[in-house]
Amino acid sequence: MEARKLISEAHLIVQQFLESQGYSDALAAFLREATPVLEDIPKSMPAPRPLLETLTDIRMNQLHSQLGQLNMLSEIEEKDFATPGDNTMPNEVGLIYKATHSVNIILARTAGVSVAPTWQDLEANPEMTSKTVQALISAAADRTVKFTLLDQPHGDDQPGQVFKILQPHDGVALDIDFHPHHPELMLTSAMDKSAVLTNTITGEVHQKFKDHTKFVIRAKFAMDGAVIVTGAHDKTVNIYKVKEDQNHGNGSLPTYVLDKTLNFKGAVEGMCVLPPSKNRSPTVVIGTRDDNYLHYVDLTNYSIVKYNMNVNKDDWVSFTPMEISASPHNEGGYLLVSTDSPTGRQILFRTGSALQLFDYYGVPTDAFSTPRHVWHRSGKYFYVTGNDNKIYYFSVGTQQVVGTLDGHTSVIRGLYMDHARNILVSCGFDKTVRTWVNASTISASNSAPRASHPYDSDMVLE
Repeated sequence: MEARKLISEAHLIVQQFLESQGYSDALAAFLREATPVLEDIPKSMPAPRPLLETLTDIRMNQLHSQLGQLNMLSEIEEKDFATPGDNTMPNEVGLIYKATHSVNIILARTAGVSVAPTWQDLEANPEMTSKTVQALISAAADRTVKFTLLDQPHGDDQPGQVFKILQPHDGVALDIDFHPHHPELMLTSAMDKSAVLTNTITGEVHQKFKDHTKFVIRAKFAMDGAVIVTGAHDKTVNIYKVKEDQNHGNGSLPTYVLDKTLNFKGAVEGMCVLPPSKNRSPTVVIGTRDDNYLHYVDLTNYSIVKYNMNVNKDDWVSFTPMEISASPHNEGGYLLVSTDSPTGRQILFRTGSALQLFDYYGVPTDAFSTPRHVWHRSGKYFYVTGNDNKIYYFSVGTQQVVGTLDGHTSVIRGLYMDHARNILVSCGFDKTVRTWVNASTISASNSAPRASHPYDSDMVLE
């Protein structure tokens, strides 16, 4: 019985491989000759694991065994991975924003943003100069960056309505970050080769950086806002520092000067500012095309330590680290890398080393994919986009797909996790922004007495 099952699975794997590689003539011949076996396979038999994925796993396990890495987890890591999650991860759609943009949406995130007070605010407090509102910020192919109210009204604008529109660039914005101490200072980078600091209270450009020669794919604040790091397709990373002679006590916004340009082999794709830790200096991790190393840049002295992403330590480049992020629960002790490998491979490294703790498979990916991932705040789960318009979420410890989030009808381009609210935000080329929440949150809110509200949690915002 087991032999028959193996033969059936082998036939399905071959069929799947020929289909995925576009070998139409070979597939037709195979289907013709294998008809008796294929017709005898029960419909209930689950789809087998793809051949490339299986072969990659075998190769990785062989290499791990050869290098003696199978049992190198620390006691703390073993305990962490063995402790199950609490199932509080977002797993149901919350809101769908369909009218925010009429074009492809590149990224979306939430933030507490400083804005100018409304006349209602000034009537209540004439001395008010600014206020912080909780907003959904999205950037789209029309070059706009739009601010949508999340929870509370702002003057005449209600939750779900766009209340501010900015256009800081002459090209499409590709990344957005906010200063940790000045919520009115928004950092964006774009296809127009620039990075821009915008004052969200006045809507005016505070500072513009034109030091790159191609798309600026990444832009982040670091070192508690004292540093800005940008990465671009011109194969460089620029590091800006706050002007030393600036008076920080007068309440003025900081301005920055270019302090260092770092050159790499290929276009920058992945970039991660590591969270503060007593065990390391302030660090940014860089991943590029045409390179099999992760580059750890010390932001205090610009020294670089490289770690080979290949287990066997050769210099063969078989994938690009498209997205890099650090775990949120243990001072960034793990580094997650999403690749453009056709196996859909995600790699979990021990931060500050080449040690690969786990590999994760099962996400549809190809060489043209731009996978995006985010961690759940517990550090027990992560989400990653597939090229089938779905979001997959994994258990970190078991390496298994826990489930998928379905709903987008085209490429998912942006993914963001609001750890404070436990809300996942996604957006893409179907021109929608979607929020995802935990099902128990929806159940609890539906069973509780409801206050008057302009929309329900599962309502589509037109």
